[in-house]
Amino acid sequence: MKKPIKYILTALILGISVYNSIYIKKLNELKDKKNNAVFNAKTFASDFMSTKIETLKSINSSMFLNDIAKDVKEYAETNGNNLGISNDYYFIIDGNATVINIKEEDVVISLNENSHRILKIATDFIFGNAIREGAKMANIGDYQNTMDYNNISVEVNNLVRETIVSPFGKSVKEGDAIYFKGAVKVNTKKPMLDSLRVIPLLLKINK
Repeated sequence: MKKPIKYILTALILGISVYNSIYIKKLNELKDKKNNAVFNAKTFASDFMSTKIETLKSINSSMFLNDIAKDVKEYAETNGNNLGISNDYYFIIDGNATVINIKEEDVVISLNENSHRILKIATDFIFGNAIREGAKMANIGDYQNTMDYNNISVEVNNLVRETIVSPFGKSVKEGDAIYFKGAVKVNTKKPMLDSLRVIPLLLKINK
């Protein structure tokens, strides 16, 4: 009786081993497939720019400037977005304004709700992570490497230059009434609220 039991136990052990090896193999294949998937930052950025901008939540620019001036740190921590432990916080703001000066790198605007409030719309040197972080369009934890994450900003900034800034720069003139939506960066140690630069996501000249 001992031999049959031994044979049965041996068969069971072998069966379980084979089953586990097959399961592990399939699991590894799934992991390899996921790891080998190529993230396309350009496609990701293009989809964001073409489908998300109009509905992207934003803060009225005049209200933003009034409220953040009361307590920069508290406002930033409550309403802004930052990466890690940086003092830089990012926001998406919008508003109606009048163009008061066209410079080489910026278009200077005064807000319609408060003409004493001045902002700059960036038309050159568009780089950095203001859009990615302000719009919260990506989470670094979702990406296998920092290059993919950083490339999102690169591609979004490229699209802003090509599709937003370029046509705007060719037609805008002093005195124009505009609507804008864009990202701003505020450093809680050095806020410089009187010279904030907006990286535009949407620019419309009101006719």
